[in-house]
Amino acid sequence: MEPADAFGLPWAGGCHCGLARYRVDEAPKFIFACHCTDCQQLSASAFAIGMLLPAKGVVWADCDLAEYAKTADSGVISRQYSCRACGTWLYTAKDNTPDTLILRPSSLDARDWVRPIAEIFTASARPWARLSTAFSLPGNVEAPERLIAAFAESDIRPG
Repeated sequence: MEPADAFGLPWAGGCHCGLARYRVDEAPKFIFACHCTDCQQLSASAFAIGMLLPAKGVVWADCDLAEYAKTADSGVISRQYSCRACGTWLYTAKDNTPDTLILRPSSLDARDWVRPIAEIFTASARPWARLSTAFSLPGNVEAPERLIAAFAESDIRPG
């Protein structure tokens, strides 16, 4: 993993209304666009952008988040966390990967630099919403090591 100073950490972020705030202290593993039908519905868009981070690298302010849990077709329980006041979807945690979380980087205060290195679940993508990324996977990420290595070598960095 690349040193945190290469990413200008810490970062701050939060929900639309400002009640739910967080700080990111550890560098992301990679950034991706997810075209699964759950992300399409949850984001009310064609896809959702996710930033895979170590769970211990995100510090949440004292805030009351709403949790929505869904069992995926794979049997994995996916938990979406949103601001209870404004409904901003902030992150996802999966029961089978407790050491990581998927932050919604659109909630970062400084997010202009964010872009995905991969798109996943392209089998359910809207044809007009496909992206130009280094990796395009029809389903889930089965071998994250390739994406982690490619992201570490990429120029996707703040400012």
